[in-house]
Amino acid sequence: MPSRTDSPLNVAVIGAGLGGLSAAVALRRQGHQVTVYERYDFAGEVGASLSAASNGSRFLESWGVDVKAAKPVILKKLIMHEWASGTVQNEYGLGDYKAKFGTEYNNFHRIDIHKELIKSAFEAPGEGPQCTLNVNHKATSLDADAGTIQFENGTVATADLIVAADGIRSLSRSLIGITPDFEMSTSCCYRCIIGADKLRELGLEDYINNEAIEYWGGFGIDKIVMSPCSNGEVVSCYCFYPAKHNNLRDDGWNISATPQQLVDTFPDLDPRMRTLMLNAEDIKMWRLYRHQPYPYWVKGRVCLLGDAAHPMMPDQSQGSCMAFEDAGALGLIFDRTFREKYTVAEGLGLYEKLRKPRATRVQAASFRAREDLNERIGWSSGADKPGKLTIEEVCGYNMQGHLEELINSL
Repeated sequence: MPSRTDSPLNVAVIGAGLGGLSAAVALRRQGHQVTVYERYDFAGEVGASLSAASNGSRFLESWGVDVKAAKPVILKKLIMHEWASGTVQNEYGLGDYKAKFGTEYNNFHRIDIHKELIKSAFEAPGEGPQCTLNVNHKATSLDADAGTIQFENGTVATADLIVAADGIRSLSRSLIGITPDFEMSTSCCYRCIIGADKLRELGLEDYINNEAIEYWGGFGIDKIVMSPCSNGEVVSCYCFYPAKHNNLRDDGWNISATPQQLVDTFPDLDPRMRTLMLNAEDIKMWRLYRHQPYPYWVKGRVCLLGDAAHPMMPDQSQGSCMAFEDAGALGLIFDRTFREKYTVAEGLGLYEKLRKPRATRVQAASFRAREDLNERIGWSSGADKPGKLTIEEVCGYNMQGHLEELINSL
C-alpha cells in the first residue's frame, strides 16, 4: 500500500469563512492539495469579536497561524454587572489559564484572525503546498459519491474529499439531503464596536483595561456581553433583546441599525453602557435561530463543518471554537499516514463519530445559556448541577486521545 506522502488528497473546501479556511490550513499542513471555493468575489469576513478558548486556540497554534499578529486581547476574568446600576456583582478569575489548559484565552476581532488564516492557507510560510482560492464560485449541485461539484459559473470540480463550510444558510447541506429543523428564537441581537480613543474620551477606559468578558443581565432574554479585542483598541458588544421588541424578520446578521435604535431597546440599562451605545459604530442587527441537531454530517466524500454542521447560539462563545475543532479533527484523521489505517470514507465516518456528539452537547448548552447565565462555562455558581457543561470539559478537551479511543474501538 502506498504511503500517505505518495498520494495526497485532492480536497475541495466550499466557503472561505473562518471554518473553511481553518479546514484548508489543517489539511494543507498534512500535505494535501486544497482548493477553496468562495461564492463571492473576495474572501472576506464581517462581525465583531470572537473568543477562542484553549480548545480552539491550540489548533491555531498547532497549524502555525500567527496568533500574535491577529492582535488578541488575553482574557483574564469574567465580570457580572447589575443591570441598571452597572455595579460589579461577581468576578470569576480565570487564574493561570494557560498553565491549566495549554494556551491563552484569546479574544480576537473576527477580521483580524480571518486575515491570518488567509495568510496561513494561501501564502508560503508553513508546511504543505499553498492552497488555491477560487472566488465567484457558488456551488449549485453536489454528487457526494462521485465527489463532483457544479458551480453557477459552469465550472465543475472533482475532489477526493469535499468540506462543506458554507455557513448557517448552507446550500451544501441541502444538496446532501439534509432539511434543517429550525425555528426563530425568541431573541435577537445587536452587535457593535467602539474604539478605545472614544472610550477614553467618554471616561469608559476601564472597559478596555479589565481584560475581561463583561456581562449585564443574562437571566432572561436581555443580556449585554462586552469584551476588548484588536490589542485593546476596540471594544465589542453583543446586545440580546426580545424578538418581539421590533419583530425583526429579515435574515442575516448584517442588518444596519442606529445608535438611537440600540439604546432605545434597553431603557433601564446601566447609564454608562447607554453612553457607550450612543457612541457605538458598525451597529448591526442579527436574527437568531434555534437549529435542532442534524441527522448526519457526512455523505459519500462530503462532510459538513462549522455552522453548516452545527449552528448554535452565541451564548457559550464556542461557535468559532467548534469550527476550529472540526478542522482540527480533519487534520488529525487525514494525517500523512491515514491511508495505512483507513479509507477516506472510513475517515469521514470517524470525523462524524468524533465531532457530532461533542458539538451537539455544546449546541444544547449554548441554547440553555441563552436565558440562564449560570449555564455559561466558567461561572462559579451554586446553581451548578450534574450534567452542566464545564470549563474543564470544553477547554481541557484532548481530541487526539479521543480519536485514538475511537480508532481502537473499530
